[in-house]
Amino acid sequence: MQEAYTVGTLVELLVTAELRAVGVPATLFSFLGWVRQLEPVTPGNLAAETGMPPTTVRDYVRRLVERGDVRKAPNPADGRSYHLVLTPKGRRLADRGWPAVKAAYSRVAPNLDREAEEYLALTRELREALRDALRSPVSP
Repeated sequence: MQEAYTVGTLVELLVTAELRAVGVPATLFSFLGWVRQLEPVTPGNLAAETGMPPTTVRDYVRRLVERGDVRKAPNPADGRSYHLVLTPKGRRLADRGWPAVKAAYSRVAPNLDREAEEYLALTRELREALRDALRSPVSP
């Protein structure tokens, strides 16, 4: 677990440096990426995908709405809920930042022994296992 925790920290440092180099704020960029990938998406589905507590998702959504990066759209399947979609401003931000994410990977790729797809599959498997573990009771 220590290795996985440290990998997350190192990824954040590397991507943040690349985003900063192209003038894109790193604050909430990953969360914005999840909205982009899943849109239209409910806050509940974002919480389920990311493993973030609903309260954290609500805070992030509020901040992105205030920044003008996402908007709330009616959820036709549930009048009490809403979907999140990127605004044109949010889409431009995501588009400007995506090359920085790819540049971060390009800095890592020469040091890897496997293809990117294999790491992606393993990362998704680990993310699923971690989310499942968070759903189970805490050990005494």
